[in-house]
Amino acid sequence: MDTWILQMCRRSCSRQLLAWGLVLTAGLVFGALNIRYVTNFLNGPFPMGSAELDQVGDPAEASQYFVRVSGSRAFDTGIRQITTSERGGVEESRRVSAEYYALQVGSRFLIVKSSSGEPTVVEGRLAPTPSDLSRQLFDTPEMQAARPLVYPFYLDTDSFRFPGYCFIAASMVFLWLFCRKGIPAWLRLQNPSSHPVVARVASWGDPIAVAAEIEREYRTPELPSLGDCTITGKYLVQDSVFAFDVVRLEDLVWAYKRVTKKRVNFIPAGKDYHAILICYGAAIAVQGSEQQVDDVLRYASQRTPWAVFGYSADLEGLFKRQPQDLCLAVEARRREIES
Repeated sequence: MDTWILQMCRRSCSRQLLAWGLVLTAGLVFGALNIRYVTNFLNGPFPMGSAELDQVGDPAEASQYFVRVSGSRAFDTGIRQITTSERGGVEESRRVSAEYYALQVGSRFLIVKSSSGEPTVVEGRLAPTPSDLSRQLFDTPEMQAARPLVYPFYLDTDSFRFPGYCFIAASMVFLWLFCRKGIPAWLRLQNPSSHPVVARVASWGDPIAVAAEIEREYRTPELPSLGDCTITGKYLVQDSVFAFDVVRLEDLVWAYKRVTKKRVNFIPAGKDYHAILICYGAAIAVQGSEQQVDDVLRYASQRTPWAVFGYSADLEGLFKRQPQDLCLAVEARRREIES
């Protein structure tokens, strides 16, 4: 029988796969829109001499624009790119971050932007000459007369492949996350009974009866829902866009309030409050106002007085090193209270 728990687990898996599919589609579309860059990244730099450069019209449309050019001589144009650092509107430092020089290729000259001297063999991307650079280059009658000898584009030696490496790194992260999250979601969609929540609910008794009870309490909660969390008489249900989880309040081991201070430009900008509820099988964070978080913890302490409440570094260390010892202590308290 298709219980409510199965339906909710299937829905969360479907949404996760839809999100992964959208991200993958966006990546493929991005690659398709930048196929010219991809081709140059993979196959370049393309060697070009004066004959090939003479054939370049608009470098923004050229199929091969990541190139390697060998020239015979280099001439300093005297034009520099200056990078300044300011704080509070006051200049703190100034440095030369790049220079422009003319590289003779055959009988013409190619303007090169470089941050590493004036080599005669350069690699980089061809790009249209910026208007401000053109004005500085041809600001005298002599340079205006020599303008036909200068290519109407320039070569930028800044790392051409850096954006590609960033995209590859992002793709590797996506692949790793997909293997960690996407593939399990696909497998669980094919077999919802393998979902951890389904297995956990099945361990509580008859899956159909327990699922019906959880759904009934979920629709009539004891406390107002906070974000994606709903607290009922017996259960804590987390239902977000991409996740679904259920724990029993009686399985609560440790609960505490977490306060996160927010700052914008080192100026205090409020606080976030969470009730951290650690149960057998899962830990759920309930976010709300400080009063709402206090109400959640108070309600949980009334329902499960044997659990540990409050935070300390010693408790966190014990839970990380020997969680079974904390669980055994909680179980002992529970047997003592219930006896």
